[in-house]
Amino acid sequence: MRTSVGVVRNWRLSDVDGEREPMNAASLVKLIIGHLALFLVFDLDAPIHDNISTRHVLSHTTGLPNWRPAGRELTPLRPPGVRWGYSGEGFVLLQSHLEHLAGQPIDELAARSVFEPLGVTDSRFERPEPGFHGYRPLFTTAGDFGRFLAHVLALDDERWRPQVGIDSELAWGAGWGLELSPLLHGWQWGQNPDAGNFVIGRPKTGSGVVVFTDDPNGGRPSYRGIVEEHLPGDHPSLRVEHNPTFLALTKD
Repeated sequence: MRTSVGVVRNWRLSDVDGEREPMNAASLVKLIIGHLALFLVFDLDAPIHDNISTRHVLSHTTGLPNWRPAGRELTPLRPPGVRWGYSGEGFVLLQSHLEHLAGQPIDELAARSVFEPLGVTDSRFERPEPGFHGYRPLFTTAGDFGRFLAHVLALDDERWRPQVGIDSELAWGAGWGLELSPLLHGWQWGQNPDAGNFVIGRPKTGSGVVVFTDDPNGGRPSYRGIVEEHLPGDHPSLRVEHNPTFLALTKD
């Protein structure tokens, strides 16, 4: 299993270990798209598709499925804003909206607004993945993503404010999962056939860690141990696969 780790301390990338070649970020790409949305969209509550707003997408309250069945039209499961329900489809809609606003494809927009300002040099968007309606995989390194993590942990905006609750321990902010203990942490996981990834950070202290692996099964116990080493303490985000409330909300 290939593994790459980036560690952030005091809002700076402090260490990188393991694989240095770009790896599939999987769902961690949503954090880049969400960051661009917070940068470009003036009114998070304005509709971008039917009654779905940017805030709905970022908080996973669009009412859309994660991915529509093959060959089907995109059909909502419920009205937007009713409850949390993870949706990749929502982020594809948001990506298209951002491209329209900026007049640039997402790869050029990310390069201009995120990668170049942060000194991110080994990250790229691939061509759209067949069957996913415009979704473009992000390939990046733990060092590059660690620089992005260090940057966003220093920001004070909607991504770190709960937009919708999941249970007493977890909520979702504008783009990030949130652990609701007094030591608030933001997190996101990424599971693909070639990826088992995790990122987590604490805005108040500027501490965080990102872990990329190329194993969706072995990656979870590996990144759990790495997170516990660098960010000791109880992390409900690391046990969502055993959380009945979370699992019930992800069945759509």
